Amino acid sequence: MGRLPVFLTGAQLADELYVGVDAGGTHTRMVLADRHGALLAHLEGGPGNYQLLGASRLAALIEALLQQLRPGTSATVLCAGVAGAGREAEQVALGEHLENRGVATRALIVSDARAALEGAHAGRPGVVCIAGTGSMVLGRNAAGDEARAGGWGPALGDEGSAYALVMAGIRRALQAVDGSGRHTRLQQALLPALGLTVWRDVIAATYGGELTRERIAAACPTIFSAARAGDEVAAEIITSGGMALGAQVAAVARRLHLGSSPAVACVGGVFAQLDVLRAPLAAGAGEFTPQLVRPELSASLGALLLALSAAALSIPAAVTSGWTSDWVRLGQP
Repeated sequence: MGRLPVFLTGAQLADELYVGVDAGGTHTRMVLADRHGALLAHLEGGPGNYQLLGASRLAALIEALLQQLRPGTSATVLCAGVAGAGREAEQVALGEHLENRGVATRALIVSDARAALEGAHAGRPGVVCIAGTGSMVLGRNAAGDEARAGGWGPALGDEGSAYALVMAGIRRALQAVDGSGRHTRLQQALLPALGLTVWRDVIAATYGGELTRERIAAACPTIFSAARAGDEVAAEIITSGGMALGAQVAAVARRLHLGSSPAVACVGGVFAQLDVLRAPLAAGAGEFTPQLVRPELSASLGALLLALSAAALSIPAAVTSGWTSDWVRLGQP
């Protein structure tokens, strides 16, 4: 199921229990708090993508995690940010399953991006630019209006994502192989990163399903390594992806009237290379000058904020600002 529950030493769970869940493609993280926002416990479980599990199985996973943390109890309000549940029908279905199973008196389901946005700015307005296996940009203004750009999936978009960057690298490497493109370090470097010996094997591996989206995305550091070593092709790929993300940030900022310098939290594994992405992202934003920041809180804590807010509980900034140290003390998974 995951790691063993970790409890805050000496803390007693209150009668009212608020739960935040970050259900992603790799793991599902749950955090518990009382009505005052005191963090009480957390647990990490397996993958929680809605499209892979469906409403019933995902509800069972969330229920099992909560029962590990506090057997025989249910949440007053549970908010789950769920990968693959960006549509209302999916959110309603999962919420009904959780409430019918008695997991929570009220279950609020949002997209994983919405939970990430709430955590990234600790509940304040702003923009989150997500670039992991996939990518998208989501923002919220002071009036509560939301806007998104990108996030159309691997076949239709996901510009600047790890998957998109590596796929661009594969295409450019194959052009170098057949002589229709420029020489690039990627021609050699991507082979071992993808688990291939020769490029002719890429056809069967790609169309046969061996090269999954996740496996391709995992090779993304190779693109950045080549660029840092001076490879022009790799640098062009990163510039193109970064500019696309910048254009999406600008689109969201423009629609929400966030001003010329919106706060943009960068979330996802691709932004481990923020120093390389900063310039192309800024260039792609055009007339906007994004203020790129690291997220303040995790997506699971963002979901917890949404759960508390749904109960009309306003948690002081002095409490949420201490969540980082509390999270460390709890042993963040």
